[in-house]
Amino acid sequence: MSAPGVARSTPPNRRRMLDALVARSSRSLVLGLGLTLFVLAATPLFFTEVPPMQDLPNHLASIHVVTHPALYPEFVFNGHMKTNGALFAWLHAVGGVTGTFLAAKLFTFLVLAAGAFALPWAVLVLTESKAKAVLASLFAWPMVHNWFVSMGMLDFALGVPISLAVLALCHLHLGSSRSPRAPRGLTGALIALLGVIGWYAHVFALLVMYLLILVELARRGRAGFVAGLRALALPLCPAATLVVLSVAVHLGEPKGTMSGHVAIFAVLPAWELLYNAWAEWLWGFTKLEVLTLLPTAALVIFALRGRKVDVPFFSSWALGVLVAAYIFTPYAATNWFHMNSRFLPYLWFAALVRVPERLPRGVVALGLVAAVLNMAAMSVDYTRLERDRRAFTAGIDAVPRGARLMPLVFRAKGVSENSRSLLHAWGFYVVAKDTSAPLLFAHSRSFPVMYREAPPDRWNHLVLEGFAPGMRSADGMCAFLHQNNLRPDDCPREYRERWAEFWAEATPRFDHVLMWEATPEARANVPPSYRVSFERAPLVIYERVSGGAP
Repeated sequence: MSAPGVARSTPPNRRRMLDALVARSSRSLVLGLGLTLFVLAATPLFFTEVPPMQDLPNHLASIHVVTHPALYPEFVFNGHMKTNGALFAWLHAVGGVTGTFLAAKLFTFLVLAAGAFALPWAVLVLTESKAKAVLASLFAWPMVHNWFVSMGMLDFALGVPISLAVLALCHLHLGSSRSPRAPRGLTGALIALLGVIGWYAHVFALLVMYLLILVELARRGRAGFVAGLRALALPLCPAATLVVLSVAVHLGEPKGTMSGHVAIFAVLPAWELLYNAWAEWLWGFTKLEVLTLLPTAALVIFALRGRKVDVPFFSSWALGVLVAAYIFTPYAATNWFHMNSRFLPYLWFAALVRVPERLPRGVVALGLVAAVLNMAAMSVDYTRLERDRRAFTAGIDAVPRGARLMPLVFRAKGVSENSRSLLHAWGFYVVAKDTSAPLLFAHSRSFPVMYREAPPDRWNHLVLEGFAPGMRSADGMCAFLHQNNLRPDDCPREYRERWAEFWAEATPRFDHVLMWEATPEARANVPPSYRVSFERAPLVIYERVSGGAP
């Protein structure tokens, strides 16, 4: 019997048993929360044959080109050992067994599962609170099927949860005053492994992760910085080396002719930054998913009220750095698009870890109802977007195998309001009929294929992709020219002359032309060397007639 006033120590065996029970209950909690979030995000996938994501058909066409090199001598395969390569490697390996459509759907399931399980686990580890992990899940569901998933930027969408998991492992590796340090051999190995996998998914996610690690160590003072660096240097070194090499390769990308002399640089006004903070992470496709505004508003409130809350890797310091990075990073630069939006997942996660441990029952009920209703709304959107895809691909049977097909997509949004879901739907013609692929992502070594020799600027996909939308009408073309301080004397004549120049170069190169939502004004400029071979509005396919330019 212990003396009065002396704390009774816990026997080592009992302590180990208690630790095991706590760990088991934590695993069960994360499993339950992860499964719930996964079901909410993944259910809409069952309503479509191919996930209706903007860039995905282009990636499917890329893999088709890779697996049929003799049909596409104008492209060269870049190999799989590079960042931003997880999806392509998966489609190449798994698609050979299941077919690329099913492989794409399975990879999307994988991305959604990674987000569904990583988010509550990272909250649990970083906040060391089961209550916060549970309540955070009420507001995390838009982050699982997020905007990058809707866009088909699946490699980056996979890199985000992996990087969050690495940050959580770094916290366990370093330990804290509330939780003892985890076994460094195990956490170090996991950090190194997941870091390399994260790099393979997308280097930008790791760049943000390393930024957050540096901010966290810097705020600990000189001694804390040195101690943390010593502890994390070895586990983080493999991925860090790969990141440096990838950035060096990217900065050495060929310029000029390879990119069609397109200068890629854009910054956004303040109002658009505010809009994108919601639209380019928490919103999916259409206004049917307007309920995503509820967790958005709640997370803003949590972030403001808890801005001084100290969370490892997401402190007030980190919150300020993320806000500054989002505001001052350009929207597009070099060969990267949506650059500043890639900080949004971490900015919103910084809000997520500031969820209180208690909320009114009405707020909890509202969060649950909104999540279920959003799942239903997204399922409806998937069904509508699948109808768009089938309408776009209705002319596949009218296109002969191996046709030199030029896609002219005059309006790419279709049903979707927050993505251009039909922008790359021409890729389905490549997969089905081995057609040419003039709009293939091919100007960068970060893609699976690249131009063997740079095409003329007009036929670089960065240039050709924007031609049709800008040439819907003479008035639209001239309004664009006026915005760029170009004022032709006769806009209708300028419009006709530009189309004439285009067709003079296009006719020898392409024996078939696909037009989607072409205006009567644009169709009137199609030369007589092409005749309509298929029409089902808004799709029309032309074929070059006998006697036309060879």
